[in-house]
Amino acid sequence: MHVNKRALRTALGVVLVTGVAVSGCAKTVNHRGYLLDEAVIEEIRPGVDNRSSVLAALGSPSVGGTFDDETWYYVSRTQEHWAFFKPDVTAHDVIVISFDDRGSVADIGRLGLDDTQDIDTVGRKTPTRGKELGFFEQIFSNIGRFSGGGPAQPGN
Repeated sequence: MHVNKRALRTALGVVLVTGVAVSGCAKTVNHRGYLLDEAVIEEIRPGVDNRSSVLAALGSPSVGGTFDDETWYYVSRTQEHWAFFKPDVTAHDVIVISFDDRGSVADIGRLGLDDTQDIDTVGRKTPTRGKELGFFEQIFSNIGRFSGGGPAQPGN
């Protein structure tokens, strides 16, 4: 049996290139923020635990209350990303722990992906003072600006 070496090399090359191309399309999963541990969260009891015990069990909160320190937020987010496409948020969990005026846990709440809201950002640019230079103006604008004596000579 005679094997055509050129055809064999071509076939191996195609398989190798296809394998590399397909492996580049693998899904990437990113977990960001607080890593939720359901067992630890279930052990926190309103009226029993206080700031110190919550801090010892869960660690520092992701975010504190905006106007007071009576509410702590533990935020967790999971995203899946395929190749060059926009990432998809697959999970978004927020544990909300409220404290009373004595520092004891008053309530434990939970927010999920359904509770999130998209915020549209404004795409306008803030105008700046001065002249806007084009590409070639930026490159060639320094020609002739320097008074030349050439490079410094030793002993001068």
